Amino acid sequence: MSNFNIENVQALVAKAYIPHAEIAFGSDGANGIRALLDCVKLIFQRCPPEKLPGTLTVAVGIQATPLSPAIATLGSPTACSDYSDIGRFLAANPPASHSVVEISSDGSFRLLVLTNDVDLKALAQEALVYRFDGSAERILAKDFEDFVPSISPMLKSNFATPTLSGLEEAFDYYSKYVLETNCRLLKDIWEGGVDGPRLILVNKPEAKMRDSLTQALELLLRDVTVKPEQNTDETKPVDIRVNWFASGATALIEIKWLGKATAKSQSPGADPTYTEYSASRAQSGANQLADYMDREVRHSGAITPSGYLVVFDARRKGAKGAGDALTASDAMAFANDVIVYNPDHAKTRPDFEPPVRFFMNPRKSHFKAA
Repeated sequence: MSNFNIENVQALVAKAYIPHAEIAFGSDGANGIRALLDCVKLIFQRCPPEKLPGTLTVAVGIQATPLSPAIATLGSPTACSDYSDIGRFLAANPPASHSVVEISSDGSFRLLVLTNDVDLKALAQEALVYRFDGSAERILAKDFEDFVPSISPMLKSNFATPTLSGLEEAFDYYSKYVLETNCRLLKDIWEGGVDGPRLILVNKPEAKMRDSLTQALELLLRDVTVKPEQNTDETKPVDIRVNWFASGATALIEIKWLGKATAKSQSPGADPTYTEYSASRAQSGANQLADYMDREVRHSGAITPSGYLVVFDARRKGAKGAGDALTASDAMAFANDVIVYNPDHAKTRPDFEPPVRFFMNPRKSHFKAA
């Protein structure tokens, strides 16, 4: 996992673009670059770039005043004085919209949301302009237009501490440990132990899965608090909540497992019985998380919460008990399965991220010949 100092990145970028700003606007341009990039960094602390519904343009009008902002030529801006208000404004804008923020000389802001894109070059004749379009960042000053080179594919913006993109990288990193049950906290989830066939899960394995993922995120993520089993309101617990310091980013993680697990017997000495969950269990988890997200909006001050369904997939074809020997094709039948969700909340709501699936391999040395 990478570790970046956003302040150092910002300082380097500012030094790189001061010369063009100074040629364009003199000493006001040099000072304006610093104010512009400070503003961008603080905006992304309230609304992470991953959650922007469209483009973001931030401007510092060189000759503008609070009563005569540079962006007034684009529409009728709304005044605000708080970065949290900017975060809420951006997060509430419709998909594919064009958000415009101008920082005024008195430290207040003017906000616009447009359906048609901004003429950046025209705006840059009167202002220093920062533009983020989801995949690239640029800074414009009169006739200068400079793209900001990305320092890492992990960073959605050079001016934003990795939040949701960092979480998704952490999931990818963690998946490699789950695949062969290499995490110490997961080693006891299999009947017969981690060195057995790995076909049947122990009774109620979800707590161990939750604790394992919680520990991994605590180790892999930066500037976060990771809390297990948090309530979205008085009655509904979500498995894990991740909060980033000084950021509007919050992730709610719901965990579900698929496969067969030993059921707790009511009679001592009775033959084992099992609880088995198919792909439909993932759908019920997705629906449950969607309900959690609705409650989060009503009961939390988080500006941009995101929901992640995490599925631990231990399905085996035809496994009857922990001591079975399955063929490779049966044991690995679901290794590359794609779970289809209907409804697919990730496609219909902006606060629901694509589900994450961790397949858990059986022990290959226990396969029987086909």
